[in-house]
Amino acid sequence: MIVNELLKRYAAGDRDLEELNLQGAYLNKVNLPGANLRRVDFRGANLSRASLQGVNLSYADLSGANLSGANLSGANLEEAILEATNLSKANLVKANFKKAKLTGANLKEASLMFANLSQANLDRVDFHGATLHQAILHRASLKDADLIGAILQETDLRGADLSRACLIRADISKAVLMVADLTNAVLLGAELKGADLSGATMPDGKMHD
Repeated sequence: MIVNELLKRYAAGDRDLEELNLQGAYLNKVNLPGANLRRVDFRGANLSRASLQGVNLSYADLSGANLSGANLSGANLEEAILEATNLSKANLVKANFKKAKLTGANLKEASLMFANLSQANLDRVDFHGATLHQAILHRASLKDADLIGAILQETDLRGADLSRACLIRADISKAVLMVADLTNAVLLGAELKGADLSGATMPDGKMHD
């Protein structure tokens, strides 16, 4: 009933859909661009390939939800909970994840160009093959993250915690890693040309000049 109510309200022009309980809902390929879904409970919901451009999902709970292939470009997910959420191959260009919790989320091959992930918890996130060109990860926590083959060109990683992160074959060229923590990170085959590592703690525990 809640799903039908949501769709009817949206079709009637109502975009203010805050605080609904859509836990476990099936919303595959749903079209809700521009909707206000602040604090909505989407735990375990299926939103794969959904069109959610510019939606407001701030403080929403999407833990364990399936958003694979979804379009969330320009969406606001500030302080949202996305623990163990599937965002593989999702369009997250210019999305706002400031202070969001994405622990253990799947972002394989996701597009995060120009996204804001500052102060987000990205511990153990799978960014394998993801594109984070010019993304903002200022003071983000990426402990044990999988960044194999990820594109991090010109990314802002100032003060980020990348301890034990796997950056094999990652492109980190021209990225800003000032005062970042790379303790025990794996940088095998990573491209660091033009990266600013001033004051960063390197994998061997020594501080970069």
